[in-house]
Amino acid sequence: MKNAHIRVLIVLAVLALVGIVGTQVFWLNRAIAQQDQVFNHNVHVALRNVVESLCEANGKDFPTVNPIEQVSGNYFIVRTNDKIDLANLEYLISAEIKKRAISQDFEYGVYDCANDQMVYAENVSLQDGDTQEVIPVLKNDEYYFGVYFPDKSRTLFAGFDLWKFTAAISLVVIIFFGYALFVILRQKRLSEVQRDFINNVSHELKTPLSTLSLASSTLKNRAETDNERYVNIIHQEVSRLQRNVEDILHASLLETNLKVEKEPVDVSGLLSEILAEAREKYSVEMVEWKLTGDSSLNIHTNKELLKNAVWNLIDNSVKYGGKEIIVQLKQDQKSTTISITDDGVGISPAEQKKVFKKFYRIPDVHNQHNQKGFGLGLHIVATQIKKLGGKVELDSTPLEGSTFKLVIPNG
Repeated sequence: MKNAHIRVLIVLAVLALVGIVGTQVFWLNRAIAQQDQVFNHNVHVALRNVVESLCEANGKDFPTVNPIEQVSGNYFIVRTNDKIDLANLEYLISAEIKKRAISQDFEYGVYDCANDQMVYAENVSLQDGDTQEVIPVLKNDEYYFGVYFPDKSRTLFAGFDLWKFTAAISLVVIIFFGYALFVILRQKRLSEVQRDFINNVSHELKTPLSTLSLASSTLKNRAETDNERYVNIIHQEVSRLQRNVEDILHASLLETNLKVEKEPVDVSGLLSEILAEAREKYSVEMVEWKLTGDSSLNIHTNKELLKNAVWNLIDNSVKYGGKEIIVQLKQDQKSTTISITDDGVGISPAEQKKVFKKFYRIPDVHNQHNQKGFGLGLHIVATQIKKLGGKVELDSTPLEGSTFKLVIPNG
């Protein structure tokens, strides 16, 4: 994955998480504010009814000015301007609060202006140190009582269990996202280090292998009969190492974002050239070669990538027991199809979905790999054709052979 793509992914994910958390906080604050408003309204209504009941019991008119004042979030005072019957006050407050579906515990106190002191009901227990803080003396020339809800904040939050659950889920998602991001970046760094190491090793091996290949070719031409067998072994092994190193370099190069240069290519001529080289490389008695079909159009593609893909498929066919290799060419106005058919061991349906994966090799009996290699050949083919804008199709039957089709756009 490109660095730019990773940065965009991270930014979008962070924005999404911030949006989710921000939305939750916004709606939670709004829900708490609404709950607080409903609570305050119900308390006002309950205390107003208490004042009406007290005025009615004392034969007084209801005050023209609103007697209820909210001093703080959980403390209310009610001015009566008349003596308050403590015996009835607790009953009235409790009854009215219950009518409003308020189940919170509360404390109340009464200020008696005649004695200039706070008078508390017998069943309310207030600590001496908290008396002035909870029920402060406001004025000394009027009667009032105060109602205090000590557990209001805790009770309001207690009704938001669903919000707490979603907040916990969001926190878990953020933690997993952070861990996944850490793993992705670490794996990316390891992948880059691994790719650089493979490139460096491959380049370091390529130069001495080229020298060895040249030296072995010279020895082969000058070798005496007794030494010819050993020189041939050296030459074959060096050639195999060269192919492996080139495959590794090629696979690494295909993973980069280098632009593919295209040119007009005579596909029929290219296939004839490839088969001529294949006849020279492989024994004529070993493999029977056939080229069918013809092309009337030069397609616009990359000649080296196409040639390398066809060569890999031909080499793969010979490697896995193909005694007859048929290369077929079909072309229309939009695309060109190159089919490579062999009569080798074939590929099982379960393996056909995996053979194009990088480093994947089909296991033989007891998981033995009789054919040497790194499992890069078909992966390179698929990657090359994809870079040309085409696709690779596989049709294979075990013990009967395989057909690989390279479908390439003409333009």
